[in-house]
Amino acid sequence: MNGIKMNEFYDLISHGHEAEFEYGGNTYILQPEVNNSKTYLVIWDCTPNAKKCIIKQEIDIEIDGDIPQPIIKTFLSKKCFKGKSFLEIEQEITVTVIY
Repeated sequence: MNGIKMNEFYDLISHGHEAEFEYGGNTYILQPEVNNSKTYLVIWDCTPNAKKCIIKQEIDIEIDGDIPQPIIKTFLSKKCFKGKSFLEIEQEITVTVIY
């Protein structure tokens, strides 16, 4: 991964931060979301004219609000990038912004 080390990425996501990244000419955002008292991890394709959710998974979090690393790793193992997971394409990803 370019722009950040994977362990730093896990740490930031676990504390509720959002990450904007580029892969294959597209721009994506990975973020935690809360809807109807449920928490999700979501990846959005933010490329112009796309703007769609490519994966959304409900997660259980602890009372302190941190997302455990194993939950993040399981989420990033889902194949949502044309049959590949985030972890499989990690070397081709450039993190551009952390919110």
